[in-house]
Amino acid sequence: MPNLLPTRNFGATGVRVPIIGYGTAPLGKEKDIPAADAVRFLHYAIDRGITYLDTSPDYGSEPHVGEVMKTRRDEVFLATKINRRSHDGVLDELHQSLEKLQTDHVDLIQVHAVNAWADLEQALAPDGALSALEEAREQGLVRFIGITGHAHPALLARAIEEYPFDSVLVALGMADRLVSGPEHFVLPVAQERNTAVIAMKVFGHGQFQQRDLALRYSLSLPAVSLAIIGLDNEWHIDEIVAATQNVEPLGDDEFDALVAGVRPIVEEDAEHAKKGEGQSPLFWLHDTSVMGWSKHDEPMLVSY
Repeated sequence: MPNLLPTRNFGATGVRVPIIGYGTAPLGKEKDIPAADAVRFLHYAIDRGITYLDTSPDYGSEPHVGEVMKTRRDEVFLATKINRRSHDGVLDELHQSLEKLQTDHVDLIQVHAVNAWADLEQALAPDGALSALEEAREQGLVRFIGITGHAHPALLARAIEEYPFDSVLVALGMADRLVSGPEHFVLPVAQERNTAVIAMKVFGHGQFQQRDLALRYSLSLPAVSLAIIGLDNEWHIDEIVAATQNVEPLGDDEFDALVAGVRPIVEEDAEHAKKGEGQSPLFWLHDTSVMGWSKHDEPMLVSY
């Protein structure tokens, strides 16, 4: 099987990455996939050229990734996240992740799900998440430091103005364009600072039918290095690898067709949000949780 994926620069890091990253959330708590199958899918994806692996302590997929890392660590760019916000809490969480991942370092560690101003303040506090991650980088436990967020792209833009993050992982699907406009807030700042942009929610968490158009839209945005796609079988892996052979920007008619396909989903999401009828189709757009509070790990020196 040939490695077909094109690669792009990962911001100013000097590293090149494939334009698709393996989102491993479906291999953990999202779906009931046997461990042996999860490990097989990861090996298969690496063989096809998907050598960027994205995980997190809350996905439940780190042990599966760790099984693969025992033999293939040098072949991949390994990215994980931290959910804690205090200095000591972050270091403890990172060491637990390294043990599960069966490696002595990760390539990218990301401050996960920064969706409220209070959360950014916790990350930036003198005894907050970033102080711990800088220490971890000095110790060789991590190479690069990034940030992620779903709901408020203007907040992420401010974050990469406040701190020299190597990367920003942001929801960059068509639904996000229509609702929160990340391409107007995050991307210009990322371009100016040469911060690597990682796209997520490209398929609207499985809601979008026009997958080819959706992928081309997100990968054609300025400063985007790659898109994270959740993959849970070999067929999905083959589909994505094939789709990367054409990532040309959308024509006007294609763009209009994608908008027309996504608009009803945005409208349905708005109705769900008004009525409070459980999880909405675009649930991530409504996330205002503060990790330091939800994890009971607030830095002592934070200032709101």
